Amino acid sequence: MNGKLMGKDFGNMAPEDLEIALKLCNSDPEFKKLWDEHQELKEKARELAGKTFLTPEEEIEVKRVKRLKLWGKDKIAEKIRGYKVAVSPPG
Repeated sequence: MNGKLMGKDFGNMAPEDLEIALKLCNSDPEFKKLWDEHQELKEKARELAGKTFLTPEEEIEVKRVKRLKLWGKDKIAEKIRGYKVAVSPPG
């Protein structure tokens, strides 16, 4: 895999985790929802970061988006870890 999953760039994610994420997106609706929401928040953060000037409301929005994005990233990582444990051979 080349760091892209569903048209998004994930160059900092381990290839094994990308493979698992793809499997989970196809088999776990909750994971797919988390994944899609994370991508939307990532795009929103990029849009806000691209602005020269932020209103006070936008500054609050940046903080909210970052907080939600981090929460989503943690949940995604938790599900990927759970998948690894579930499919790892006993021993």
